[in-house]
Amino acid sequence: MVEAIHTARLDLQPLEPPAARALVEGDSRNGRPWASGYPLGSSLLRAELTLAAAARKLALRGFGSYQMIRRADGHVIGDVGFMGPPDATGAVSVGCGIIDDARGQGYATEALTAVLAWARGQPGLTCVLADTTRSNLASQRLLERVGMHRVGEDGELIYYML
Repeated sequence: MVEAIHTARLDLQPLEPPAARALVEGDSRNGRPWASGYPLGSSLLRAELTLAAAARKLALRGFGSYQMIRRADGHVIGDVGFMGPPDATGAVSVGCGIIDDARGQGYATEALTAVLAWARGQPGLTCVLADTTRSNLASQRLLERVGMHRVGEDGELIYYML
């Protein structure tokens, strides 16, 4: 079982298959109340990826999704994490989503910094990748704030690497 990651203000709880199933079904009775605006579309996508990995018996080994639980009130305010374990080259993709009311308060930076720190300690990892749209300036600033570097663009997408 994957351990939670703790930051100054957040508990990053791994999204295990039972919680992912409940999330997809809209059931918030997992002991973690949802803040208004949660789940996000990306939360549901991450839950589906978790369930697909479980169905294929793929061990994510921490390279899955984590729910951001704001310690001040115990509410889930977003998700952060990876799109699966490193590929054959050692690359992994990361992403983050947070409810509107929690934006601009440093939570996303805190969460993304913590999962990147965890990832740096994992054997075989060569790089972390991310992408965002040209119009998502907040996401671009977040990726740069956590140390990721812009490495390319393609149409509407901008690509980052650490």
